[in-house]
Amino acid sequence: MTDLAAYELNFFVFVIESPSASDLYHRRSEGDVIKQAVALNGIHCVVKTAISLEAFNACLKLGIVEEMQAHKGFLPLLHISAHGNQDGIQLSDGHMMQWQELKELLKPLNKALGGSLVVCMSSCEGYAGIKMAMDTDETEAPYLALIGCNAKPTWGETTIGFATLYHQLSTGRHISDASHAMRVASGNDRFFLEHAENTRQNFIEFLNTVDSSQAIENLEEIASQESEENQKTLKELIG
Repeated sequence: MTDLAAYELNFFVFVIESPSASDLYHRRSEGDVIKQAVALNGIHCVVKTAISLEAFNACLKLGIVEEMQAHKGFLPLLHISAHGNQDGIQLSDGHMMQWQELKELLKPLNKALGGSLVVCMSSCEGYAGIKMAMDTDETEAPYLALIGCNAKPTWGETTIGFATLYHQLSTGRHISDASHAMRVASGNDRFFLEHAENTRQNFIEFLNTVDSSQAIENLEEIASQESEENQKTLKELIG
C-alpha cells in the first residue's frame, strides 16, 4: 500500500467556516469532518471559524500566510463553508456578504498567489460565486477556479464531495477530472467547476510554477497596508 502520509503534496486546504446559530447549537462542523477525511491522504488542513466580516478578513489576510509560512512550498485551496444563496453567503453574525464584497476580498489574495487561487464554495448556490468573475471590465480575476453547487446540497453531499475532490487532487488528477469524481461520489451532479477567463491550464502543473516565498511576501505586504489599529485587531483575532 502506498504511504500517502509521505506522498509529496504541494497544496493544503484552508477552511473558513461561518456556521449559523443552529449549526453551533447542534455542533455541526463541516470543517472538522473535512479535516479528518483529508488527513487520511496526508493532506494538511486548517479550519478557522469566522463569525464576522472582521474575522473573515483576518483569515484571508493573516491566517493563510501564517499557514504558508509553516508549510513552505505549499499553496492554499480556499474552502468556504457557510449558508448562502444566489446573492452571496451569510456569516454567523447575520452579515450577508454579497458576491461583489467577497470578490474584493479575494482579488488581492489571488494576485498575491500569482493567480493560483482555487475557491471551493461549500454553500447553497455556491456556484453562483462565478458572478465574481463576470465583470468584463475587470483586469484582475478573484480566483483561478471556483467549485460549487448550483442547488442546495445536503451536508453529506458537500462533505463527501469535497473530501473526494481533495483526495483526487492529492493523487495528481487534473482538477476537471477531480470535480467529475466529486459529482459521482456525492451522488449530486450539480457540483460544477468554472475557471476564470483564460485560465484553462492544468491545475497541478500551474501550482508548481508559483513561487510560494514570493506569495508569502505579497500577503505580508497586503496585511502591512492595514492601519496599525486594524493590524492589532486582526492579530488579536488569530492570536
